Amino acid sequence: MDIATQSAELETWRLALAVGVLMVSAFCAHLLLLPGPNRSVRLPLGVFFLSNTARLVALPVEHLTLGNPMPLMSLALDLAEVPLSTVQPMLLWLYVRRLTADPTRPDAPMRTRLHAAPVVYAVVTYVFVLAQQAGVSAGLDVAVQLQPVTIGLLWSVTLLFYALVPLYAGLTVRRLLAYRTRLKDLYASTEGRELRWIWALTAVVALFWGVNLISILLEAAGTAKAMLTPAVSFFAGALAQIALLWTIAIWGVRQQPGMMPKRPVAVEKRAPTKTVRKYGHAAQDGAHLARIAGKIDKSMAEGRLYRDPELSLWDLAERVGARRHYVSQALNERLGQNFFDYVNGFRIEEAKRQLAETEGSILSITYDVGFNSRSVFYRAFKQKVGMTPSEYRQSATADDRQPARA
Repeated sequence: MDIATQSAELETWRLALAVGVLMVSAFCAHLLLLPGPNRSVRLPLGVFFLSNTARLVALPVEHLTLGNPMPLMSLALDLAEVPLSTVQPMLLWLYVRRLTADPTRPDAPMRTRLHAAPVVYAVVTYVFVLAQQAGVSAGLDVAVQLQPVTIGLLWSVTLLFYALVPLYAGLTVRRLLAYRTRLKDLYASTEGRELRWIWALTAVVALFWGVNLISILLEAAGTAKAMLTPAVSFFAGALAQIALLWTIAIWGVRQQPGMMPKRPVAVEKRAPTKTVRKYGHAAQDGAHLARIAGKIDKSMAEGRLYRDPELSLWDLAERVGARRHYVSQALNERLGQNFFDYVNGFRIEEAKRQLAETEGSILSITYDVGFNSRSVFYRAFKQKVGMTPSEYRQSATADDRQPARA
């Protein structure tokens, strides 16, 4: 097969990929933007897929207008990737920001101007380049030739994009860390809410960013060596792009905000205050917190609330008859633990008792004491006790078999 035939086949595959990903992106945007619960949370991700749809239009249109070339229109579609790519890191971060919002406390104000500045610069550059080329090629039915200044501006936007990716990746990681900590203040079980797929997505995006940046720098320096054939390189990149978009689409459509309770609860309304306090209202005195802490211990020990795998801080507050923020304050200041560690401490103590006194399977004990994942139970048990449940049962059985000393 000669080089011309290979190039033609590769171009056909490029067109097929562009059309396929375009259709997937358009369909995902449609699903994410449908009216329904949490539409405002999904909105940035829906716009992300819309921007990706618009970014992929250029190649199909170029093939459709092959018999009647329109240079400026082709250039406009080709260069649309400049502003559309620049806005995508911000959209993904904004989606994560809304997904991890805490309904119990106001979020920090978003610095809209700072986040919008790179996008505005990319749009202005795009319009300037098109206006310049329209003046150069007015009345000519020839291919548009970019000027050196124009190329420099486009390169500046490309570098801006490669600066934005790690910046928003860092903001996403910081947001996820704060979110993980806050989950432990509100829920006794956090699996299913921890957004591990976004952690993985951030790592993969960072990896692609690094590989692409190195490739661009080597190419610019003229030292790049072709390690892969064009066909292999194309198909590897195509598969990676499809896998990445498919992951975002699948998880984005099904993901619910992590801090919204899975069952209806009464959400407290805060009284307006001039000063934002840690617990939303004036801090309680030691005696009042001690009474709340006593009610918490009694409800947990006698009522065995820890056996509820979906137990939340709202449930505990309702049981002890106190406001949620007072219960949180009592846990942190009087009992010295967050809600997650406090409840799981009771679960592990109950598991230790059952392991030593019953013959139930470890899996049945896992669910009986309130854990809804065997792996989470094993990890929490070993961290607290210093041995696995199996080792603890063997140790407890061995101690019971030892004869009593006189």
